[in-house]
Amino acid sequence: MKIKIFLLFVLFITINVIVYKITEINKQQRIDLAISENIKALETHYEILLHAQKISSQNLYDRTINTPKFIEIISKAKRASNEERDALREELQTLLSYTYRLAIRVGVLQYHFIFPDNVSFLRMHKPNKFGDDLTEIREDFAYTNRTKKPIRGFTQGRTAHAFRNTFPLFDKKNQHIGAMEISFSSDGFQDYLTNISHIHTHFLVKKDIFEAKTWERDDLILKYQTSSEHPNYMMTMNTQHSEKVCIRDNKKRLLPLHEEIIKKEKLAKAFGTYVENENSYVDIISFIPVKNIDGALVAWLVSYEENAVVYLSLKASMIIKIVAFVTSLILFYFIYKEMKSKEKIQQEHNLLNDVLSTTDDIIFVTDFETIGFSNRSFKELLNINDSIEYTKSVLDMFCVEDGFLHKELLQEGESFLDLIQKIAEGQRVVCVVDKHFSVKTFKIDIVQTSYKSKDDYLVTLSDITKMKEEQSIAEKKAYIDGLTGVYNRNKFDELIVLEVKNAKRNKIPLSIAILDIDKFKEFNDSYGHLIGDEVLIMLAKYIQGYIRETDVFARWGGEEFVILFRGINAPQAQKVSDKIREHLSQLEHKIAGHISASFGVTELKDDDTLETMFKRCDNALYKAKENGRNRVEVL
Repeated sequence: MKIKIFLLFVLFITINVIVYKITEINKQQRIDLAISENIKALETHYEILLHAQKISSQNLYDRTINTPKFIEIISKAKRASNEERDALREELQTLLSYTYRLAIRVGVLQYHFIFPDNVSFLRMHKPNKFGDDLTEIREDFAYTNRTKKPIRGFTQGRTAHAFRNTFPLFDKKNQHIGAMEISFSSDGFQDYLTNISHIHTHFLVKKDIFEAKTWERDDLILKYQTSSEHPNYMMTMNTQHSEKVCIRDNKKRLLPLHEEIIKKEKLAKAFGTYVENENSYVDIISFIPVKNIDGALVAWLVSYEENAVVYLSLKASMIIKIVAFVTSLILFYFIYKEMKSKEKIQQEHNLLNDVLSTTDDIIFVTDFETIGFSNRSFKELLNINDSIEYTKSVLDMFCVEDGFLHKELLQEGESFLDLIQKIAEGQRVVCVVDKHFSVKTFKIDIVQTSYKSKDDYLVTLSDITKMKEEQSIAEKKAYIDGLTGVYNRNKFDELIVLEVKNAKRNKIPLSIAILDIDKFKEFNDSYGHLIGDEVLIMLAKYIQGYIRETDVFARWGGEEFVILFRGINAPQAQKVSDKIREHLSQLEHKIAGHISASFGVTELKDDDTLETMFKRCDNALYKAKENGRNRVEVL
């Protein structure tokens, strides 16, 4: 009997140990998954903000350099005396004041202009501070002025760290005249994640990026205190981050995690942990490393987000252990079997979610009115967290554009599936506006499924945007002249065949003109091919803007161009060509001077082929050249 009791006791202990181990593993897996998802979410927000800052800074840079007189002021200031620079600085500050106010609205912290020798000319955020040499302080300025290339990254200055975008400046002659900085404060990340995404966020900066005494200066653009997370990092303080909550109180509750955080910080990789909060709930703490332009770790983006998964995992683990201990004498077999069953279901569920979330394709189940299920790619496309947040009809997602499937193509009583089935497979494409308001092109596949009802369909959208863009670029290269931007001979040959057929079939007049720049070889010999190219571009731009939208203008080859006049006869074409010739002769290139062109004009005849019509037009051009150039001849 004692042996049985002993064996029963051993079995009791064994089962409880097994239950304990399984519960711990399951709990840790769920916690690790929740932490991983929080880290990924924080990284996604971080990348989105960096991308938004990149676009904003590029737009501000383009707006600045295209501001009238901006380049002129910087060019003058570069070689001006100190007294002249003062006047130019005041002029530039006034010129850019409105632009700077707009920049502040999108989170710009510093809007700064320097000379090629890294000496500051104007700080819009501190206009009274100028003339200091930043060579040893700002490696981004030194890099841009040395390489004449833009650079982006997190860098420190004398009194502030920031996400900086530094661009080179050039005058109208492409001479380097300095650099400009557009930087964003780390406060922007904290404010966005706290106010928009409701994720409480800190920005921690390594102490040694500034000299020790610098942290105590009153003129620091941002205010700092030693962080509660790590003694070697300073935390940026603002109205949303009080000393009591973020420093003193937080330091107490992070005390058990102190060694773990210090150890993981040394790895300079994203990591996460969890801690109980003031409401006896659980916060996940995510750490994202921020590196400077040299790749060195200088800061961390830290978020605190209350997480029910971790809290429930901890509570569930404790309850299961207690219940298993009390009931295992009677029900240990059933409990063990149920736990294994749940573990298998959870693994299968996780596997399915992982498979659907790792594909780039957008997958969702719908009855074309509501979304029953969707994968992560669908939610990311529309910037939603859950399928139920999408309240519109699924068909409203598809843009109403020519060449794409959309709801307005549906006939009365026709379903979207019916529409797709009657369309060739290669033409089953839709376009969708994503969360960045970019138009994306997708190949659509639909399969009927019994997810919840027989009217449910599994829809798969495969992104073919890049393929379509490459196709468009290839077509443009095939038909557009690379120098002048007008049609090339290939495109003109394609169009003239159709126009000749149409003119003969409908008995409507059709004329062409071939024009040749007079003495173009002399331009190239005297001024070089670059000036010759500028002359070609100037002529093409003028003629393209002068002719009718119904006419076709193309570069025929070299300095020869051709114009197709729809619906007008030879005398009318001669009159238009002569006006073009007259206006061309008044154009003047800043180096090559006046230019002129000779025109040959002809009209399509009933017995003409393309060869005979172009031969006659070419003879007319030859006649114009022989008769003194800068004239129009008709044959």
